[in-house]
This record gives sequence, C-alpha cells and structure tokens, in this order.
Amino acid sequence: MRGFITILFLVCATLLSIWGVDNSIVYIPSFQSKPATVERIKILFAGDIMAHMPQILKAQQGDIYDFRPSFQYVKPLFKDADLTIVNLETTLSQTPPYSGYPAFRSPAELAAALADAGIDVAVTANNHSLDMGCSGIEQTVHILRKYGVAPIGSFRDMADQYRRNPLVVERKGIKVAIFAYTYGTNGIDAQDGAIVPGLDTVRMATELQQCVDVDCKIAFVHWGIEYSRKPNREQKELAAFLHRVGCQLVIGSHPHVVQGAESSKREVTVYSLGNFISNQRERYTDGGIIAQVSVEKSDDGCSFWLDINPVWVRLKDYVVIPKSIGDTLTMSKSERTAYLQFMQDTEKIFTSQF
Repeated sequence: MRGFITILFLVCATLLSIWGVDNSIVYIPSFQSKPATVERIKILFAGDIMAHMPQILKAQQGDIYDFRPSFQYVKPLFKDADLTIVNLETTLSQTPPYSGYPAFRSPAELAAALADAGIDVAVTANNHSLDMGCSGIEQTVHILRKYGVAPIGSFRDMADQYRRNPLVVERKGIKVAIFAYTYGTNGIDAQDGAIVPGLDTVRMATELQQCVDVDCKIAFVHWGIEYSRKPNREQKELAAFLHRVGCQLVIGSHPHVVQGAESSKREVTVYSLGNFISNQRERYTDGGIIAQVSVEKSDDGCSFWLDINPVWVRLKDYVVIPKSIGDTLTMSKSERTAYLQFMQDTEKIFTSQF
C-alpha cells in the first residue's frame, strides 16, 4: 500500500511538471478551530439593608436625609463590579412619617444613596415587603426606579409581575435573570392584588424552567431561622432543588447573621449574607459579607468563582467598613474589639470552605 501511495505521488508530480504548474509550493490546509470567545463579569451580592429609627435620625439634615456617608467605603467596590444586588428590607416613602422596626418605612433618599453607591438591583421580597401594604409596594418600586435602581420581588398586581419578573440584566454579553422569593410577610396578607412571591416550589420550578435565552439564573431567597449561624435542613433542600431546576446562583437573606456557602464551577449557594447595614448590635449581627461571584461564559457555558469580603458596621455613624479598610482605619478601643470579633467569627465560618 505504501508503495502504491509513493508511485501515485510521483505520477502527480510528473503531471504537474508537464502541465507547467509550479510544484515548489505545497499548500496544507489548516484545520485549527476558531479561538473560543470568553466573556467575564463580576457580580456582587450584599445583605440586608435595614433602616432602624436611629439610622434615619442620624441621616436627617433638617427636612432632608443623607444616607450616602454610610456607603463611602464600599462605593469603590460596587463601582468596580458589573452588577451589584442587595436585599432592601424596608419600604420607601417620599413623605413622613418614617418608622423602623417592626413596620419599616424609610425616606426616599435611601434609594438615592444606594444608586450613588453603585447598587444596580434591590430585592424587595422579604418579610417586611408588606409593612405598608400594597401602597408601600407601589411607592417603593416607584422610588427605586426613579433613582435608577431596579426592583425585583414585590409587585402591584399580576400584570406588574408579568412585566417585571424575572428581572433580566445583560452585562458584557452575559445575560442574567434574577428571581426573588420569601418565606412570608410577617403574617400580613397581600391586599388589592399585590404579589410577593413565596417559597412555592411548583411555581419556582415553572418560572425557572420557562426562563430561556439567558446565561445565568439567580434566585435571591429570604429564608432560614433568624440569628441561626448555620443553614437548616429546609434551606439546604431548597437550594438543592433550585439548582436541579436550572438555577446556578442561590443567594440567601433573613437570618441577619452570616451563614456558610457552597460553591463549584457550575453553581453557588450563599446561605445568608448577614446584615449589610442596620442598628442591630448583638454579636454576629453587626455586619455581613459581600459575596463576589465571578462569571465566565465560554462555548461550554458559564463557570463561577466565589470570593467572600466581610463588612462590619461602625454603629456610631452607621458606616459599612470592608476588611480592606477596617484593618488600618482609626477606631476607638471598643470599636476595634467589636470589629476584630466580627472578622474572627466570620473567618471561622469560611475557613473550612475556602
């Protein structure tokens, strides 16, 4: 066989020479595949934004309120991200009276401060969604949108839910769909057609599986037991379920303390981000984490990498302080003690995982 191929090659070369074709150049076609296109984005998730009355009074300047100083140290982190999402655990209003726990009603200027800090999305599905009834949902959604922050998780009626759910955001060629759910609304029933999606697994599965033409699905879930530092069985089972029905990122809130996380190249679960800002002062409640998820899209789909950035709230002025700032920031002795305690407690949670 090898001899036959050799003879055939010589015959072809002779014919080419006879016909006057230059056989000094041999063209070898390339079968190399086109380099894969890869897009990358960075998504930040921050925990519970609460507005107790001491925070509101601290922000008050006459007839206006300025919450911007609270976010001065995290603003560069948010501005550097492609997408930043927080849990807004209060309703918003253009006019007083304002109130804290147990029925939250906060000045509209809080939304302005969130936008100024670089926050893109506010999740409004939580146990305080209906603190001010259906009108509270309407006002909160309107105010957030007015300042350029996209709301997701509470709706005026079915038509509003149909228009805005899920929230789809595209960054650098990566399309992300955001869903939000809560275990309940403190026993307050939705009136006048208002909707706050609950933990209905049938509905959740339907919504997630019907959502197509996106690269990544995020479920922001208000769940778990308040002040419990470990996820319970229900949280773990629901997270596994959400991943099975096509949700890559499951992000939790409600416990007001940091819980653990699980991550792989194909999916991420953060059980509780803790408090991003609040007036809560007990150990474990005076801070939270910013979960950074790096998303890489290639021909094989999306891959994910999780990083944790602890943040602590300096309570005298309600300023959120990330570890990168807090380690060198001037503090009183009592503040330094509380700061170090929170950082050590948080590190213990994630040491075994990262």
